[in-house]
Amino acid sequence: MLVFDTLFFALPVCLLSAVMTVYIAHMYGRRFWPWLLFGFFVPLLSTFVAIALGVRDARRQEAADKKRDR
Repeated sequence: MLVFDTLFFALPVCLLSAVMTVYIAHMYGRRFWPWLLFGFFVPLLSTFVAIALGVRDARRQEAADKKRDR
């Protein structure tokens, strides 16, 4: 019975994390399936990784735009 209780709790958490991660990754132009799987198998941490990569890419793009405008 403990296995079913654990799955009943873990499955929604993993699905929600996967959906949030893939949405964030899609906003930054990342591919769907790798991020969905990453979000499902590494819940919660994957969301922060997607945000960090998005912020890093935005900063790089901003720096490139400033360099180009000079």
